[in-house]
Amino acid sequence: MRSTAGLLLWAGALFGTSCVNGLTEEVFAAIDKQDDGLRTVNNEVRKVLDSSTRPTKLTWIKIWENPELGYEEIHAHKTLTDFLEEQGFNVTRSAYNISTAFRAEYSSGEGRAVSFNSEFDALPGIGHACGHNLIATIGVAAAIGVKEALENQGVSGKVVLIGTPAEESLGGKVKLLEAGAYDGLDCSLMAHPGNDNYASFGRTLASWRANVTWTGEASHAAAAPFMGRNALDGFVSAYSSTGLYRQQLMSTDRIHHIIQGNNELVANIIPDSVDSVWGVRGKSRPRAEQVREQLYRILYASSNATNTSIEITPFQDYWDQNPSFSLASEFHKLLVEHMDPSADPETANFTVTAPEDESGEASASSDQGNVSWFLPAIQVGFPVGGTAPVHNAGFRELAGTRTTQTNLRLSSQDFAHEQAIKTAKVLALTGLQVLQNETFAEAMWDEWYDMIEEISVGLSEGSAGNNSTGNSTRKRHLSHVH
Repeated sequence: MRSTAGLLLWAGALFGTSCVNGLTEEVFAAIDKQDDGLRTVNNEVRKVLDSSTRPTKLTWIKIWENPELGYEEIHAHKTLTDFLEEQGFNVTRSAYNISTAFRAEYSSGEGRAVSFNSEFDALPGIGHACGHNLIATIGVAAAIGVKEALENQGVSGKVVLIGTPAEESLGGKVKLLEAGAYDGLDCSLMAHPGNDNYASFGRTLASWRANVTWTGEASHAAAAPFMGRNALDGFVSAYSSTGLYRQQLMSTDRIHHIIQGNNELVANIIPDSVDSVWGVRGKSRPRAEQVREQLYRILYASSNATNTSIEITPFQDYWDQNPSFSLASEFHKLLVEHMDPSADPETANFTVTAPEDESGEASASSDQGNVSWFLPAIQVGFPVGGTAPVHNAGFRELAGTRTTQTNLRLSSQDFAHEQAIKTAKVLALTGLQVLQNETFAEAMWDEWYDMIEEISVGLSEGSAGNNSTGNSTRKRHLSHVH
């Protein structure tokens, strides 16, 4: 269990003391005072989520059995929106002019607005090997839990579930942000499956990707090679130069590249066109931009060296995720208090990492990172067992079936779903703190704004413009808290 002093010391070291002005001993004491009043509501929310286990399980397995790529999630979109309408939500299908996005909401009286995300796109060739069917289930279940508090327990405010398509590379949340989907919301909560750890303060790397095409001149590879301009040489030159550049990369930097298939290529014709995908990652937006600029130099140099032309078409710009320490701490506290994985033999071998103990290192990227620059957000991690990593066929089976590290449930087909429902319960209770606890909500927003202001140092003038957005957002959301 966290200590208040430890929280303050850790947060101050990470963000600077200006970032934790709202997280004082007095604030924590005021929050704790309201815990008793929340317990009755929390118990009712948990009961409702328990009763929804079977319906959400059917939704979960339907999505797992019908994997769909980004912006093609027609079956998942219909399955989820039909179910949410049955649960009494006001549902907007194909929201924000995005065919497979949706918005489901329920409100009662005046108050703050909490939001959850449901992802549901799959990976090419290996289906739900990132567990987005579980992420969809968690968003739905958590929203149902908060709706119960609004509808039957006297809580005021709004719950919003945003169906976010195309997280894998195509940036559904980026488009949703641009369309205003997160305007007027106080927090964004979601969860992602993994193997063996409950983590509440997960960070992600900034990421950029682009389609890159070299164009040359075809010619007979034996009779007239001197008349051709080899587009494949352009790719190989860039590939080799990138390998040399790796010695200057930091440990958290990444460069990815893959050549795309072309059935028209034959060995005795110099290729006149080669398509590829390139990507970079960095610990922060500025660092990812530095790596990207060097990659641009490499790509253009390869074009010049091989006398080919090059076309670079970016399609992804994910920002690093800066989770809300307030939300992460609350999630961790509620997880230990209400679920206590150590007390269950099926989950006792899983680790539970407190926010102040997490390293802050990241390896993956997500468009939830962009959301975290607009409002307080977290993407917590929860375990489903096994050893297969995400984006692996073995993890696809874990996300659709079964076992724990202790192998006590080898015959079970629903362990991953059980874990998802448990996580949804804790996320719902975290959202209720935002709705009901004004002291907590104000501290959350103050901390978030100070964090964004601090980490924006060094960004370009255009990127730093997000500070003004954050400032107006903060004032807008806190206007009914003071």
